[in-house]
Amino acid sequence: MAKDKKEKLEEMPEMTLEEAKAYRASLCKPEAVKLSDEEKREQFRLFWAQEKHKYGKSKDLETILWLHLKSIKMDEPEKFNDAIRHFGLKER
Repeated sequence: MAKDKKEKLEEMPEMTLEEAKAYRASLCKPEAVKLSDEEKREQFRLFWAQEKHKYGKSKDLETILWLHLKSIKMDEPEKFNDAIRHFGLKER
């Protein structure tokens, strides 16, 4: 059995340093960055500060929207636009 492994190793061509690094990097799957609730809240605060004029609403609606986003589990930054539409707001 050890002989089989040795033969397989001999059959594989040698890699350069760059190729070996690329090969090892391809084996690792990047982990998704998980934001804490405070970070998500801050991201939404910044999002709403930039987007509220599109909907013709004031800053006062921010707290209500955030509670809605959390309740429908759309409190990730990439889902903010869809969650606002789910709430019923339309762009002007």
